[in-house]
Amino acid sequence: MKLKKTITATLLGLGLMTAISTSPAFAAEKLPAFTDNKQMVEYFWNEVFNKHNTAVIDEMTAHNYIQHNPGFADGRQSFEDGIEGFLKEFPRSKAVIKHIGSDGDLVFIHNHITLNDADRGQAAVDIFRVKDGKIVEHWDVIQDIPATSANNNTMF
Repeated sequence: MKLKKTITATLLGLGLMTAISTSPAFAAEKLPAFTDNKQMVEYFWNEVFNKHNTAVIDEMTAHNYIQHNPGFADGRQSFEDGIEGFLKEFPRSKAVIKHIGSDGDLVFIHNHITLNDADRGQAAVDIFRVKDGKIVEHWDVIQDIPATSANNNTMF
C-alpha cells in the first residue's frame, strides 16, 4: 500500500512534468489554440496522463515551475526524470478527469487515477497555476478509494 501511494504521488506530484520521449510516435505537434486556462490544462492533462504523450511538456510548462508536493523538488527537470520511469513501469496507468473548474489563473482537476485496469485507484484533486500560457505551479491532494464506504456516495 505504501508503494502504491508513493507511486501515485509520483504520478500526480510530478505536477505533470514528464520526460520528453524521443519516439517518433510522440513527435511534437503544433498545439491547438486554447481559449482559456482550463482548456489548456485539460488538454495537457489528457495528453500526458491518458495518452502518455510527453512531447507536450516543453511547450506547456515553465522551466522553473513550483511544486508543492513535498516528495519532489521544484523545476521541470526533476519532474521530467521522475515521470519517465513511472510511465515505463505503469504503461496502462490513466488519470480520468471527473470534474474540472477554474478561477482566474488557477485550474482544478478532480480525477480518478488507476495504475492498470484492475486497480481500484485513487481520487485526487490537482490544482495548477497558469501564467503566460504555461503551467507554472502545482498542488495536489490524493486519497485511496476504499473497498467499502460508510455511505452510498462515490468519491466522484
